Amino acid sequence: MELMNDTKREPTETLGERLRRLRKERGLSQQAISGPGLTTAHISRIEAGLRRPSVRAIRALAKKLDVTPEYLETGRQLGPRGDLELRIADAELELRIGTRPEATAEDLHRLISEARVLGDPLITARAVAALGVALSTTSSYAEAIPLLEEAIASSTITPALRSDVYLALARAHSAAGHIAESIRVLETSIDFVREHATEHAGAYMRFAVYLSYALTDAGRFEEARAVLEESVSQHGDDCDRRAQVSSYWTLARIAAMSGDTPAALEHIRRAVALLEADEDSMALAMTEGAYGQILVLDGRYEEARGVLDHCVSILEHSGRSDDLGLYVADQAKCAAELGDADEAERLANKALGLLEQSPREQGGAVGALALVRVSRKDWAGAEPLFARAVDLLEDDSQFEEAGRFCRAWASMLDEQGRSDEAIKLVARAEGLEKRARPRSLRPSS
Repeated sequence: MELMNDTKREPTETLGERLRRLRKERGLSQQAISGPGLTTAHISRIEAGLRRPSVRAIRALAKKLDVTPEYLETGRQLGPRGDLELRIADAELELRIGTRPEATAEDLHRLISEARVLGDPLITARAVAALGVALSTTSSYAEAIPLLEEAIASSTITPALRSDVYLALARAHSAAGHIAESIRVLETSIDFVREHATEHAGAYMRFAVYLSYALTDAGRFEEARAVLEESVSQHGDDCDRRAQVSSYWTLARIAAMSGDTPAALEHIRRAVALLEADEDSMALAMTEGAYGQILVLDGRYEEARGVLDHCVSILEHSGRSDDLGLYVADQAKCAAELGDADEAERLANKALGLLEQSPREQGGAVGALALVRVSRKDWAGAEPLFARAVDLLEDDSQFEEAGRFCRAWASMLDEQGRSDEAIKLVARAEGLEKRARPRSLRPSS
């Protein structure tokens, strides 16, 4: 790659002027350096100073002109390390605002290899962290966990500066069934922020909210409530609207798990009101999904169906298959309970596909398929589905839902005259319901 002599150029040279000079020095036309998403008209406006190119456009033009993206943008050369850091930063930005996490993950694999060859541990840690986050975004938790663990071993990846990395690791452990590890990561993160970065109120609140979710998944409800109350009392006034929404959402979840549905609905309504004022459609969709789940738990399937339909219509464009799969499974249950067997079967199979990387969370979708088989008098097909659904839900500590499907299974057996088996299932359902807590309501990433 050509090294430019910056000292011979005027320091006032603009990006557009530099682009035109480099192009003409190489005898290239605007057509020659154009490409997908970068027309000759676009290049003409950049050269005239009428348009600022995107990071991706700078990289594409720099490659055509055989200079570094840094030189094209600023007139200064950074060398191999700087160029690599710029490309990693571009990938990080793509993860935050782009729609192609799988392609970005492929780019990051290459960047990590380059960073390891370069021998720079700081750049390597940054690239590894970005890839771990990208893989967790696509629900590839088994691949994400070791990368994220490697990243946080670096002194530069701290909970205060990179809360996204620690939250991604906690979510990945939770989705993989490692609840204790998820709790450990979050508790360590909160301790770090409390001791070394008290000014990072937003990071503290995010860790506290996710820790409360992990603790409730472990059945430690009082600890979850205490963590949230402490975070609100210490940092509530310093946090933005999203943090306030997360607080109401978490309070709703804890109330639901304590069997106080009216309080849970009130907290959810407050969260929705805040989000409507803030016009945050994605977080609003997630909150609506949580609201829909509470309605399902309360047996209000007609109301839940409309709420969940709106939630799913937005989340389908978000790329978060784990969250989406849970809400589609709830749609399937609503359709099954309301007698729409064809729609229930379609939605349940869709949910199973979305939750392919999170098999421990497939119980609701499998149970919906069992209900469909019952509605079609397919007893032989329904029974193994009920058995699988109840086992999955019990393993995932979703005892109330497991109990409901257990009773539906018993009712089917009783209808076939298998009363002895039905009685045993009713007893099992009662045992599950004594341990009951509502289904986990997942937070958004």
